[in-house]
Amino acid sequence: MNKINPLISIVIPTFNQSEMLDFLFNQHIKLFKKYNISVIVSDNASTDDTAIVVRKWQKESSLISYYRNSKNIGFDKNVMVALSYSGATYAWLMGDTYYISESLIKAVTFKLSNNDVDVCIINLENMLKGIKSKIYENQSELLSDLGGIMTCLSCLIFHKRVTHSNGFDQWVDSLFMHMGMVLHYINNKNFKVAWIADQSIESLKHPTLNKRNWSHGKNVLDIGFKAWVKFVFSLPESYTLQSKKDCIKSFGKLSKLATLRGFFLMRLRGQIAFDSYKKYEYEINLSSTLPKFIIVSILIIPKWMIRAACKFVAVILGKKGVCY
Repeated sequence: MNKINPLISIVIPTFNQSEMLDFLFNQHIKLFKKYNISVIVSDNASTDDTAIVVRKWQKESSLISYYRNSKNIGFDKNVMVALSYSGATYAWLMGDTYYISESLIKAVTFKLSNNDVDVCIINLENMLKGIKSKIYENQSELLSDLGGIMTCLSCLIFHKRVTHSNGFDQWVDSLFMHMGMVLHYINNKNFKVAWIADQSIESLKHPTLNKRNWSHGKNVLDIGFKAWVKFVFSLPESYTLQSKKDCIKSFGKLSKLATLRGFFLMRLRGQIAFDSYKKYEYEINLSSTLPKFIIVSILIIPKWMIRAACKFVAVILGKKGVCY
């Protein structure tokens, strides 16, 4: 048996995603074996077949460890618990609906082998353009540039000195524990955070299952606007106000929630109406670069007109329009 990779482990917090988790292992097991990367699954008291799926893959490889919470402790606490199980120098948080390529493994290994950094941040599906790979040592610059991409937990790799630190309980129930841990740890201290721009984590493309995304649910305004803005503005005052505003808008753009397309989609899904816009107006306006009158117009136009406009755009462009 080969020695377990001491540099990197992969940590997967999960809940009721047994089919996607099974597919994740199917797509990655050869890669995990090739690089001897230990994989830790932290099951947040799933009620589906998660335990059965993991046990099946444990027969394929001793690299896989499984821990199950006796009760659901919430997303944020499960992230902390999952990271605490890692024995490697770096723990790579990985969502159960994401894909890591071999080229990304090589790039991350090279970066972490040659740089003693506190955190490594990876691009997501090449979304963030225009910011070249670098080492950050200024916390407000980091928040301004990469705050939006840091919301994706699969983009974050933590040194054990970060995960073994204290003071993270304040981010419990924020829904952004993974990001809070980074920004709390680096606050008012010398630090190094590596940014890998030219390699990306990707969404896992299951042949029959659609990726379950909170942005399609009924709580999208509560999570993507209210909780998000509250989290960013709760960061220490040592982060500049401008960096916080930049961070909020970056997520609105990268998630596409606060874009023209995003508002069309939320309107058609019944996730937002004029009344709900008024309730979250402050957070929405902070998150979007669109003029207020355009957002309001989308919310008062009849849905049939929006659908008709989408079909027209699809015909003109010869592809799916902004509403699909």
